Amino acid sequence: MGIFNRTTGAVTQSPGVETTINEPQVVRECFCAKGHSLVTDLASFGGHPGITIRLKSERQDGLLALSPVIGDQSRTFFNFERVPGEIVQICCPTCSDPLPVYNVCSCGADLVAMFTTLNAEFANCIGICQRIGCLHAEIKSNSDLRRYSRKGYFD
Repeated sequence: MGIFNRTTGAVTQSPGVETTINEPQVVRECFCAKGHSLVTDLASFGGHPGITIRLKSERQDGLLALSPVIGDQSRTFFNFERVPGEIVQICCPTCSDPLPVYNVCSCGADLVAMFTTLNAEFANCIGICQRIGCLHAEIKSNSDLRRYSRKGYFD
């Protein structure tokens, strides 16, 4: 778990991710491997700016704004038709580079990483599954990425 600060009541889990006791983890900073910020004002969720990623498939190219709250499934698609089960390429909306693969999801698609610091280190990442509609197609913490990437393993 994180480090509890008795003065502020904050729990530090990972750089760029903020949480307080009994409050959800909110991603405040998020970057592609080249350092482009993925946190934008394209859509907001509960007063927090969303995490925007580019989705590409054989048929279409659009944007997806995700809730920055770890585990929240709220999202807004822009110029992209949601097709449950489809595996999409997830890219940076600025440079269009594909986000790096963290591991294979239990559904068979890839879990891709977004970094919570400017250093593109998997120790400081969050991620999401590339399959539309997968149980892991929401922002997952680094520890959840490790747990869910083991085929068939769920706590």
